[in-house]
Amino acid sequence: MTERHIQHKETLSNGCKIEVKAEILKDGSLGMFIGVYRPDGTVIDENDDPKPHMLDMEAAMDWGIDIAKGIGNSQRTL
Repeated sequence: MTERHIQHKETLSNGCKIEVKAEILKDGSLGMFIGVYRPDGTVIDENDDPKPHMLDMEAAMDWGIDIAKGIGNSQRTL
């Protein structure tokens, strides 16, 4: 049986935190969330409707993690 949702949380070297979620919705479509936060928890970016084009759930997660890391690693927090 295939997982219907997956989640990734990580703290980057500059202290920013990322959270990426992907799930297969009841209609078979892919729902995603990408969140990037400062070390104190304030929001840098939250996107609850990113649009990975033509990717399966695992590839979409990799795509979302890359997006989140790019945003988070560009912050000067230390």
